[in-house]
Parts: sequence; C-alpha cells; structure tokens
Amino acid sequence: MTITVKFFATFRELAGTGDLEMPVGDATTIADVIEQLEQQYPQFGGKLNKIALIAVNEKYAHRKSELQPGDTLAFFPPVSGG
Repeated sequence: MTITVKFFATFRELAGTGDLEMPVGDATTIADVIEQLEQQYPQFGGKLNKIALIAVNEKYAHRKSELQPGDTLAFFPPVSGG
C-alpha cells in the first residue's frame, strides 16, 4: 500500500521536501514508518521518534496506530508561543 508523508517547518528542511509518497507493507504502524524514515534521512537524528507531533488524516495519532492505504501522515516539530 502507499501512504503520503508530509513534513512541516524544520522537518521539511531536514528532509529536503514537503511531502512524499511512500510504499509500506500491510499492518504498518506509525512507529514502523518513523524507523524507516530515520534510516532513509539520518539528518533527522532521532527527532521524528523523540519530539515530533504526528497526525494521520489531520487528526493527532499515537505511534502505535496502524496505517491504512491512502493515509496522509504528517510530522510537525513542537511549537510554543504566547
């Protein structure tokens, strides 16, 4: 199956792209995708796993969530403000 991965802010800069299509196997979890992305893009330096906020189809998701064909997985760095 194929999912869309979107990167925002500093993650976009580190990946060198805002989005990509990614083939994944059935029963793939967000954690599986993070592991694969961290290997493919070592410049993330573990940040996707340690600090990223994650959404699937515009709803926040847990790393153990299983992905479905056509899902859009988005990674955001933590933000603050006031």
